[in-house]
Amino acid sequence: MISAPGVGSGLDVSSIVERLMSIERQPLNRLESDKQGLEARLSAFGKLKSALSTFQTTLDDLKSLDAFEVFKAQSSDESAFTATASSEAATGTNDIQVVRLAEAHKVGSVSIADIDATTLGGTGDEINFTVNGNSFSVAGGAMTLSQLRDAINDAPDNTGVSATIISENSSSHYLVLTSRETGNANAISLSFTGSLGTDLGLSDINNPAQLDSQLLIDGLYDVTRSSNTIDDAIAGVTLNLLAETNGNVQLDVSRDIDSVKESVQSFVDAFNELKKTFDSFSGEGKQLEADSTLRSIENQIQGVFNTPPSGLSSSFSYLSEIGVSFQRDGTIALDSVDLESAIASDFSGVAELFAHDDQGYLFRVDALIDGFVQADGLIDTREDGLNSRLDVTGQRIADMEYRLELREQRLRDQFTALDSLMGQLQGTSDFLSQQLAVLPTLSNRNR
Repeated sequence: MISAPGVGSGLDVSSIVERLMSIERQPLNRLESDKQGLEARLSAFGKLKSALSTFQTTLDDLKSLDAFEVFKAQSSDESAFTATASSEAATGTNDIQVVRLAEAHKVGSVSIADIDATTLGGTGDEINFTVNGNSFSVAGGAMTLSQLRDAINDAPDNTGVSATIISENSSSHYLVLTSRETGNANAISLSFTGSLGTDLGLSDINNPAQLDSQLLIDGLYDVTRSSNTIDDAIAGVTLNLLAETNGNVQLDVSRDIDSVKESVQSFVDAFNELKKTFDSFSGEGKQLEADSTLRSIENQIQGVFNTPPSGLSSSFSYLSEIGVSFQRDGTIALDSVDLESAIASDFSGVAELFAHDDQGYLFRVDALIDGFVQADGLIDTREDGLNSRLDVTGQRIADMEYRLELREQRLRDQFTALDSLMGQLQGTSDFLSQQLAVLPTLSNRNR
C-alpha cells in the first residue's frame, strides 16, 4: 500500500490538486473581491456620514438668527471693570462709576494670648450663626482658639462662614469669621450662650450694612448688588467689578463683526473640507465611484446654494453678493472685504440670508443634511442595503468554501487511488519484464 501521494507512480499529486483547485476557486475569489468592495463602500458611507455631521456642527454658529446677534462689550479702563455682552445686548455707550465693591462681612475677636492652651467659655456654651436666613450652631465652650476654628469650619450644617486665625505675634491671636458670600444679605449674625461670647469679644471688622457693590450709571442710576459680578443692570451685559473709581469709566457695546466673519470663514472652511471628502470617494477607482447616493447628496446640497431665498426683506439674494462665492472646482472662497461691506450696509439682510428660519441658506442646508444623517435617513438606508448584501455574500462564501473543501478532498482521494493503482501496475510491469527477459535463455537450453 502506497502511503505517500506520488511515491508509487511519480505523480505530483499535491501540485495537480492545487492547480485544479485554483481553477475551482475562481468563483470564490470573485465573491471575496465583491465582499471587499462592499466593505469599502460601507466604510466610505460611515466616513461620509461623519463628515456631514461635522459640517452640520459647524453650521450651528450661523444657522440661526441669534447666532448673528453677537456683541462685544469694552471697558475703557479694565482695571476698574471688565464686561461681556450676550445676544440680548444693544449697541451703545454708558458711563459707569464704581462707587463701592461688594465685600464679605468680617467679624474679629479680641486678642487671645495663645491658640492651643487657653480655653474659651465653659462646657456646653454655644455660638449660633445666622447668614441670609440660614442658621447653625457650634458647641464651642471650653475649646481652645484653634479647636473653635476647626469646629466652625467642620460643622456639617455650616451655611457659609469661614473661620481663620490671624496672629500679630506669639502672644496676640485673633479669630476672624468671614462670610463666604458678599453683600449685605450675607452678613453674619451671632448669638451666644454662657460666657463664650464675652471671652471672644467678637465685633464687626467692616460695616454689615455697606457690603453691597454700588454703581452709578450715566451719573443718574444708582445700582446696588450683593456681588461684584452684575448681569442685570444693563440688559445683555455682564460687568465684573475690580476696583473703585473716582470718576466715570466708559462702557462701549458694539456688534462683534470679527466674530461673525470668523464664523463665516469657519463655514467656508468646513464646506471645503466636506467637498474634499466628496472628491475622495467619487474619483476614478474610489469606493463610491459609481454610487448614485453620493452624487445625489452632493447635487442636493449644491441645489440649495443655487436656489435663492424668497420672501425675505434682505437686500441680498445670493451668497456671492456678500463675498461668499463658489469656485470652478466646487469649493467656496470668502472675500472678507465684501463681507464686511455687506454687514455694514445691511447687517440684518446678511443674517437673514444665512439664517432665516425657513429660507436662509444654512437653515435649508442643515435641514437637508438632517435627512441624510438622522436615524433611518438616506445614509442609514444605504448602509442597511450594503450590510444586507454583505450578509448574503458572506454566506455564499462560507457555503462555497465548504463545497471546495469537499471537492479538494475528493480530488486528493481520487489521485491518491490513481497513484496507488499506477504503483501497483508499475510493479506488475516490472515483474513481467523480468520474466520475459529469461525466456530466451530457457529456449536455448532446450536446444
